[in-house]
Amino acid sequence: MRDAGVTTAGYQGTPAPNQWFGGPELTTNAVAFGRFSVSFRAGSVVLRDASGLVVDSLNYGGLVDPWAAEGYQTTSGSEQTGCHVPAPGGAMSIGPAAAGATNTSAGRFPDGADTDSNCTDFVTQAAATVSSAADAGATNIKVTSVAGFDAGQKIMIDTGANLETAVIATVGTAGATSVGAATDAGATVIPVVNATGFRDGQTFTIDRGTNSETAVVAAVRRGFGGTTITVAAPLTRAHSAGAQVSGTGITLAAALARAHAIGAQVTDNVPTPGAPNRYDRKPH
Repeated sequence: MRDAGVTTAGYQGTPAPNQWFGGPELTTNAVAFGRFSVSFRAGSVVLRDASGLVVDSLNYGGLVDPWAAEGYQTTSGSEQTGCHVPAPGGAMSIGPAAAGATNTSAGRFPDGADTDSNCTDFVTQAAATVSSAADAGATNIKVTSVAGFDAGQKIMIDTGANLETAVIATVGTAGATSVGAATDAGATVIPVVNATGFRDGQTFTIDRGTNSETAVVAAVRRGFGGTTITVAAPLTRAHSAGAQVSGTGITLAAALARAHAIGAQVTDNVPTPGAPNRYDRKPH
């Protein structure tokens, strides 16, 4: 099902596709196919020939239909259950990125290669979003994830007229948020606005200037009582509500030419409709 009146979702660029697999997206989570829907987060796709025989199949985002999953299902990789295609940003989409989302896709690499293993054949672009606004002239950006990024790698920051490229000098740790409520010296639990990107064992910085200090994440807690980061050692300084809490981020080889808002995408490659997508060989 395709709604020609939808002009702000799904793929809207050129060249025009020679076949629509569905969309534009009708909701943030699924594309409708008649009476059915396909989740952007996880599902399966089966390709049949004219006689109805299955010629190719895959699971994406998880092991949804084991019979349609290609590959050895026992040792499919770290933090994976079964062999499936990664779903970038939770969406199998090549359309313009929504706010806070990244415009990435999963694909076979080299293009068209098929070893009958979803784990081996498919990769995604490295992708994250800016987690703390970056000013023009800055040489460091805070990001929601550093997975798949490496020193010396060329990256693209933001989209449209605000797009610029940069080269990574060093890769640090992810995350950027702010203190949710004033915290005293000696505290071991920091209330934060959110904890996206923070991981146990990660070194991060609290506050700025002379009041800044570093700490190590002992645990991250999310619940109805709020989000907190427990640190491995008591804080040495007091910090007011709103003080920045951040990982070390990605340091760039040269200063940014433009400012970039929270939610701007950061990728190593983007989808290229009409031509084979580009990927680094390593899975992300």
